[in-house]
Amino acid sequence: MLDLETFQKVDMRVGTIVEASLNEKARKPAYKLKVDLGEELGIKSTSAQITDLYECESLVGRKVIAVVNFPPLQVASVKSEVLVLGSLSDQGVVLLQAGDEAKNGDKVA
Repeated sequence: MLDLETFQKVDMRVGTIVEASLNEKARKPAYKLKVDLGEELGIKSTSAQITDLYECESLVGRKVIAVVNFPPLQVASVKSEVLVLGSLSDQGVVLLQAGDEAKNGDKVA
């Protein structure tokens, strides 16, 4: 079991996908994303295995939830600086999204 104190160390923020393209060098199908996380954190890169349900064009402008305090991870040619969150469905990963009222950089409580 995860205790509340440990869970509260996970820094989750609202961000907007500003760029999306195919991560051609990834072993499993994935997109390279650039996520605007607001003034404090700026724009961060990530690789996300969300190709089953999304096309690149449909991702730009989406508000998503991302974990921002994991150490960077190299995924093929991408330095993955954040982890975009989603739920696992039978059809693939469904992105967790923030409402229009949320601003880039807002903390998830």
